[in-house]
This record gives sequence, structure tokens and C-alpha cells, in this order.
Amino acid sequence: MKTHSPGLATIRALCRALSLLALLLSLSGCFSFRVTIPPAPEDMVGSLAIIHSDPAALDLEKPIEDEPVTAGDPGIIALIKVLQVSRPMTLQWHWYSPDNRLVRSSRTVQINAKARYLAYFAAWDRLPSEFYAEAKGTWTVMITAGGSFLAGKEFTVN
Repeated sequence: MKTHSPGLATIRALCRALSLLALLLSLSGCFSFRVTIPPAPEDMVGSLAIIHSDPAALDLEKPIEDEPVTAGDPGIIALIKVLQVSRPMTLQWHWYSPDNRLVRSSRTVQINAKARYLAYFAAWDRLPSEFYAEAKGTWTVMITAGGSFLAGKEFTVN
């Protein structure tokens, strides 16, 4: 009759456990989790302001606030500041009267033709007074980029 000593069985069980642990530890480096990092957003509208003063005189580093508009102003300017631009863009402004009629569309403007990274750019279009002098009320300006909606704003002409 054979007899096994309990010490030998314990040693075998311990060796199996240690082997399994060594195998698991060596394989743990093989497990990884794929994390998808989304690209940085681009073409974010920083601001869209309705003003009547000269945009070239503004400090574009600071936030731009709307100015009150009256029918006697020589022109209304829709100034847009777009952040994080890295591709060319074609912008166009569409001006709508209080009765929701399209009264004017600007010429298209090409921005960043060389596709360089720009922290921001500012562009504007002027609506001459002959379009709004007799049409007080709530107007709308819509700005498109490549034919797709980029930004819009309602403003009141008093």
C-alpha cells in the first residue's frame, strides 16, 4: 500500500497555485483597453455680435458685445469670431427682415485658404441702411460655412 505524505500534496497544490499566479501575472501585460481620443473640436463659434462701429478698431482678443442698433445707423455689421480653425472655410451672411424675407446675401468669403491652424479669426459683413431704414423690428442674420449653417442671431432695429 502506498502512502502519500500530506506535505507532498500541499507542496504540489502550492506549486500549481504559484504557477497559475505566474501565468496570470505574465499575461496581465497583454491585456489593454482601447481608448479613443476624439479629435480637438474645430470651427467653434467664439462669438457673433451685431455692431455698428468700425470692426477694425475693436480689440478682437477681448469678448465682443452687441451694440444697440437704430434705423438711423449707417450700417449694421454682423461680426463673427471663429475659434480653432485648421481648414479652409467659405463664409456667407444671409440677412432676413422682420417678415422673414431674405433681403440680402453677401458674397462668399474664403478664409484660411492655406489650411493653417488659426487660434481664431474674425470676419464681418455690413448690411447697408437702405435695407433696414424703413423696416424696424426683429431681424435675423444667418452665417453659413460651405453652405452649411454655422451661426445665427436675432437683433432688433429700433
